[in-house]
Amino acid sequence: MLRLSRKRLFLLDMDGTIYLSETLFDGTLDFLRRVRETGGRYLFLTNNSSRGTDSYIAKMRRLGIDTAAEDFLTSADAAAIHLRKTAPDETYYVCGTESLKRQLRAAGLRVADGTDDATALLLGYDTELTYRKLEDCCILLGRGVPYLATHPDLVCPTWYGYAPDCGSVIAMLKTATGREPQTVIGKPQPAMALLAMEKYGCSRDETCLIGDRIYTDIACGVNAGIDTVFVLSGEGVEADIAKYGVQPTWIFPGIRAVLNTMLKETET
Repeated sequence: MLRLSRKRLFLLDMDGTIYLSETLFDGTLDFLRRVRETGGRYLFLTNNSSRGTDSYIAKMRRLGIDTAAEDFLTSADAAAIHLRKTAPDETYYVCGTESLKRQLRAAGLRVADGTDDATALLLGYDTELTYRKLEDCCILLGRGVPYLATHPDLVCPTWYGYAPDCGSVIAMLKTATGREPQTVIGKPQPAMALLAMEKYGCSRDETCLIGDRIYTDIACGVNAGIDTVFVLSGEGVEADIAKYGVQPTWIFPGIRAVLNTMLKETET
């Protein structure tokens, strides 16, 4: 285990970790600046499949952070890579946003217009969810088509608390049909972290994942064999460590405390 100040690649969850809704957490800008000044890299990893990279770039700009497309890796990106490798010939009914559908089409995957021509179901975080979409999912699951989900997050943090996320819809569909996804692509699976390390040529020892959820963020890092920082600024609480049986390398109240520890390490 390297000290935090010696890490070269930081994989950062976003909502609940560096900001909440439209409020940037104290220390975020200073942390990002410090990583770049010391020759490191950061990559924003998010399970949120409802938005394209363009919307994240715009949001970061509103919060005072300059970013480019290569600074992000989403569960939609990971899903496109996974589907191209494992089942490129399926026609996917996508219970997700129009943005997710556009990303999949741009990756060369076939997206169904309805249930008639669909041969597989992909469930994402759908901020445009309708009851008709839920019925379509149940029709397809009743047919026995392959069933995948972009990620398992139960809730999405908002300014007013939490809203149902992809994992909540997974639970709803299980209640209705008895079926669960055969594959869940995003965090806690290690694929996103492994893709990031490959992209930047960093080893496991040089890489650290920072997030606010034990069951997705921290579990992803553990599954990828890298050090993790659990921040208590979002959904997660310390009791989640025992609840999910996943142990982070470090625990901090927020990103400012992470930065302060890095600065102290350089003084010793």
